[in-house]
Amino acid sequence: MKRFILLSAIILSCAGLANAQSYSYGNDMKQVYTINYQMNVPMGSSKDFVSNASFEGVNINWAYFVTENIAVGLDLSYNNYHKSIGQKIYRPNENMAVNAAQYRYTQTFPIKAQVKYFFSQDRYIKGYAGLGLGALSAGQHIVVQDLGEWHNIWGFLVSPEVGMLIPFGADSPFGANVAAGYNFSTNKSKFAGLDMKNRQSLYFNVGLYVAIY
Repeated sequence: MKRFILLSAIILSCAGLANAQSYSYGNDMKQVYTINYQMNVPMGSSKDFVSNASFEGVNINWAYFVTENIAVGLDLSYNNYHKSIGQKIYRPNENMAVNAAQYRYTQTFPIKAQVKYFFSQDRYIKGYAGLGLGALSAGQHIVVQDLGEWHNIWGFLVSPEVGMLIPFGADSPFGANVAAGYNFSTNKSKFAGLDMKNRQSLYFNVGLYVAIY
């Protein structure tokens, strides 16, 4: 994941520097590239498997303005959840039972197309509200001693979001991004004796952006 973050940061920096001399800065942005650190909090039946929040997340976003206030684009994220459970009987099959510490992991990959409405590009802080539609891959992993079990499933994803872009200066193409959103996906899973009907989570993004004018 560290290589992924580093590569994304290099791409964003190069994009901004390559276009810095080609565009005069103003209020009307044409494109925005963003990389964020993401924290994710499971909700609903999602937290039955791993209830801990994920502090190992990354998000990248690209937005293209089709009008002065409306942008469309793509959004990709990765989150890793993990939890340790004390001595507990684990039954990998009907003929076997292991009484040992259990380690649970969940990795999620939300992929979505997104529409954002910016309330005003004339303001220094540019607030927006967005809606994303796409898919979410959720992989669940249990490790007990030298035994392991893996389960992965895809689901349809709906994701509203609100946030703001804060430029580092009046004429700067660089700035900070802050956002919060909600993921709801149709992933159904019967795993580790649990019946999860869907996946839900709250996420929080803090990162940097490069704007092209």
